Amino acid sequence: MKEKIAILKQALAGGVTSAMATPLHEDTYEVKTAVIPHLTDFLIERGVRGLFAGGSTGEGIVLPLAERKKLHEGVVTAVSGRVPVLVHVGSIRTDWAVELTEHAAAIQADAIAAITPNFYKLDDEDSLVRYYKAIAAAAPTMPLILYDIPQLATNGISPNLLKILANEIPSLVGIKSSRPDAQIIRQLLDAAPPHLLALAGNEAIALGLLALGMDGLLSGLSTAVPEPIVALVKAITNHDLVEAQRQQTIIRAILALTPSGKRIGWIKQILIERGISVGPAVPPRLMPDGPSWPQIQAILEQA
Repeated sequence: MKEKIAILKQALAGGVTSAMATPLHEDTYEVKTAVIPHLTDFLIERGVRGLFAGGSTGEGIVLPLAERKKLHEGVVTAVSGRVPVLVHVGSIRTDWAVELTEHAAAIQADAIAAITPNFYKLDDEDSLVRYYKAIAAAAPTMPLILYDIPQLATNGISPNLLKILANEIPSLVGIKSSRPDAQIIRQLLDAAPPHLLALAGNEAIALGLLALGMDGLLSGLSTAVPEPIVALVKAITNHDLVEAQRQQTIIRAILALTPSGKRIGWIKQILIERGISVGPAVPPRLMPDGPSWPQIQAILEQA
């Protein structure tokens, strides 16, 4: 298990893991599997080091279990070992999370990631410990990444919970935190054992989070606009702070274009305009009005 964890950390640290958009047929909850290879090729060719299927940007939490499995299998097949594939198994129900974990093991995904159970507030950490232990027990040799995004999931990964899980789950490989609060992320880093992989999800402060000690980025924007995000991490790896600051400025300029309440639809619209027919966001999320890529392209060209 330690060898698996070390290999995954080596593959993803110092790079970008892209939280993929999920291709969907119009007006359905059905995954458009034929488009998955186009999207995986698009991302790998632009330098991402890993792919994350069915996360927040991938809308996995609102898809039927059968479609989530179809998505995960499609990504693993399309990637064919070129980069690590993380699949999202988190759910509001523990038995659904366990079922997705067993499927992830069957299709030989490289790792699983699990959001906390959402909607109901769980003030006791024992409930979350039981949830993550059940997931880990369903595939004890598969690396597990905790997915911390309390602003959407209601429940988050506290520094104390991270310590408990790191001590009690041998397959725990790391944490992905999308929190906006860098101080709490610093506390998570302080609580994490040195061998754990720490991935940041907040693109607006990505440079600061990498400077704090996060190992890499797990980014939703990078599924549509990977270029400046990959360039930012590369600049940090090369100890080029000026270039990293420049790329962070570009990323923030792109993020400023996000239409209110339509981030996922906006990301999908960009991909469609870049030639990847991912289809619409899952209802009731809306697509933006008018084209999105030309403004971003102008920012990249001007930079």
